[in-house]
Amino acid sequence: MLRSSLVRLRRTGEGEARVVFASEEDLPAFEDVIAHFRQGLRLGEVLESLKPLRRVYDPKLVDGIAFVVMRRVELETPSPVDPRLIRRALFEGGPALDEAEREARLREVSARLGVDAAKYMYSDLDIERVITYVSELRPDELLREYNLAALQGLTLRALRVRVQASSGWREVLRAAKRLGLMYEAHGRPAAVELYGPASLARLTERYGKALARLVPLIVSSKGWRLEAEVMVGRSGRVYRVRAQEGEAPMPSSPRREEVTFDSSVEEELYRKLVSALRGTGAEVLREPEALATEAGDLFIPDFGVRLGDRVVYIEVVGFWTREYLRSKLRKLSSLRAPVLLVVNEKLGPERFAGLGEGVVVYRDSVDVAPVYLWVKSRLLQGAPQATAPARLELEKPYESLEEVASRLGVSVDALRSLEPPRGYVKLRSYFVREELLRALANERLEGARLSQLSSRYGPWVQEALTSMGYSLSWVGLTDAIVRRKAQP
Repeated sequence: MLRSSLVRLRRTGEGEARVVFASEEDLPAFEDVIAHFRQGLRLGEVLESLKPLRRVYDPKLVDGIAFVVMRRVELETPSPVDPRLIRRALFEGGPALDEAEREARLREVSARLGVDAAKYMYSDLDIERVITYVSELRPDELLREYNLAALQGLTLRALRVRVQASSGWREVLRAAKRLGLMYEAHGRPAAVELYGPASLARLTERYGKALARLVPLIVSSKGWRLEAEVMVGRSGRVYRVRAQEGEAPMPSSPRREEVTFDSSVEEELYRKLVSALRGTGAEVLREPEALATEAGDLFIPDFGVRLGDRVVYIEVVGFWTREYLRSKLRKLSSLRAPVLLVVNEKLGPERFAGLGEGVVVYRDSVDVAPVYLWVKSRLLQGAPQATAPARLELEKPYESLEEVASRLGVSVDALRSLEPPRGYVKLRSYFVREELLRALANERLEGARLSQLSSRYGPWVQEALTSMGYSLSWVGLTDAIVRRKAQP
């Protein structure tokens, strides 16, 4: 994608603009820029040699073409010694107060490291790196890549982006969901409205890149049309910019980047839920069908859980703006299908109070137990389930209930009612051998680090400490100090 500052826009009316895409008339510019990228040259030399072309062609076009070409070259740092070591050796003696001291420092470091310190101290900067490979570049092919990159760059400063397509819009909607984009979808007519990065107060760079990754899929959809509200220039004036299929040459088969879970919370919940429901006959759906509200808006939950012809849905609410939150709550309240919201406590769960029991709150990770109980109450009551064996047999020093349930093909809930095997103790999430618990109890626990205890004994330690009457005083996000609970 191009940097937003390299995207060429032309004003077409009050508050209206269009992208100046490259056309066949611009092929000479592409040919001239490509010719300057040659193996063995420093990137800085190449960029310097392009300056005369900026007087012949549109400077933004030249810079944009070079930006796209640079994605197709391989660079190498020429220094025989890591430049960071050279800089560290030069600067560890403090500032050089005059030219003589500077030259002496350079000679001393050069002799010590066996390298020309002045020549190589900044050789890891891109402009100092040497081109070792240039992929085959056809001007017409690069022109199409440039136009796609320009459209991607446009979205980096967008407040909102509206997408329509005669076919393929469902794939666009699903990809937007998987990329973690905030969206509104309408079925009459079929359209997807995406919140742009400029509408956010934080995470704008990451979010903008995610939105740009959606563009190749958009332009591969038949009959696509895109309308964006874009902030332009330092003043931040907003223009409405439109683009559509056939307006400019685009890659015939744009590279579609694989999109996976955008959130580790979603991925962890999916894994836990699959394990908890194993043996129930229920199937966890990664990409359920879109749900329609009474107003005709569309909504795709993160997960569905299906048993026979019945389906319930789960939506993880992690990073939503206040405006987007209001819109979603309005739509969710008009859905007939059962939807469980798994809500980050930072969003203020009280906003979801009107949705009744269909809300589970999480902080850093989701406790699957209330999610499982919600699914069970709406889907599994009365359904035949695989039963746990009458007696468990364990061999490992400790094993999580999830692991045991997965191995036996039963639900975690079915295991909770069983007595632990002889010689084991059942914690909330683990079976642990008694001798391990005795060894932990014999430790000097007051003031100990949780990370050290967990490394020595296993991940079950935190649950065991709680059951033994200890509390944890957290130090940062990943470690804690063990404290004895105050006696009543």
